[in-house]
Amino acid sequence: MSGYLLEATGITKRFGGVVALKGIDVRQQAGETLGMIGPNGSGKTTFVNVITGHLKTNRGDVRFDGNPILNRKPSQIANTGLTRTYQAVRVFGKLSVRENVAIALVDARDPLDADAVAETVDWLAIGHRWEAEAGSLTLDEQRRLELLMRLVQRPKLLMLDEPVGGLSATEVRAMIRLLAELKARSSIFLIEHTMKVIRELADRVVVLIAGEKLAEGPPREILADQRVIDQYLGSADA
Repeated sequence: MSGYLLEATGITKRFGGVVALKGIDVRQQAGETLGMIGPNGSGKTTFVNVITGHLKTNRGDVRFDGNPILNRKPSQIANTGLTRTYQAVRVFGKLSVRENVAIALVDARDPLDADAVAETVDWLAIGHRWEAEAGSLTLDEQRRLELLMRLVQRPKLLMLDEPVGGLSATEVRAMIRLLAELKARSSIFLIEHTMKVIRELADRVVVLIAGEKLAEGPPREILADQRVIDQYLGSADA
């Protein structure tokens, strides 16, 4: 046993002649919020897709909670307690919020009980939309619904792919507050372009550039790293 909640070693993914990930090593402790940053096309979402079973890797190994999960089906990986949200929100648009949550509960191996679900609905401030079609929700409400659908499954690790993407400044601040409360009781893997989110939430940050790991460390050090500034941020004030 390595002691890590998530341990990915040597992850390599090719799409034809394009190498999207080049021997990436990522390790995350239980209770840690790990950020991953980098420009578009750097391999961040590809990495999450490999870890969660949506893509098969060409080389490498992934262990979650001490057990091998590489190249298993997404549903099998989710049942181990590793779940994810998406850069483009995925909810069942023609179904109500209540029905979306019901589907998530059915798919869960160890779901929250009814009281805990109700508490989570209240915490995410989405109960007033309970019978509304998910497709009629605002983007902010859909992101909260997608988060709710993952949380009712009682994940050990929640991988969030740009959770504030497309939100207004006010909505971003509200989402940061929610995720700050969530990180106090959950392990989070966080992809983000909004550096305010990374600065306020991440305990440690991994930087990908063109499919390679450029740097890794605490947010303050990473966001001041001249290599990261030159190849991604463009400014130390980003």
